[in-house]
Amino acid sequence: MGIEFRLNVILAEKGRKLKDLAQALGMTMANASHLKTGKVKALKLATLAELCAFLECEPADLLKYHPEVPVEEKKPVWDMQSVALPDDFLD
Repeated sequence: MGIEFRLNVILAEKGRKLKDLAQALGMTMANASHLKTGKVKALKLATLAELCAFLECEPADLLKYHPEVPVEEKKPVWDMQSVALPDDFLD
């Protein structure tokens, strides 16, 4: 994806621990870890606001755009060509 989520960098710069972040935002350590490593597909604006309040930073500090990296192409959720149905399915 062309957007880098820099939570790990900001946490280190601010000297904050992941455990404190999880506790402050009311989330599990697993979810906080996913945020830290950037392994998230979506981020609610409310969560972004809470992160900024906790870290005393701006959204632009957490997000960096890389125009040279192509955006992942979305694949359809349901592809009828990939599903093999029995011949008598509609009978």
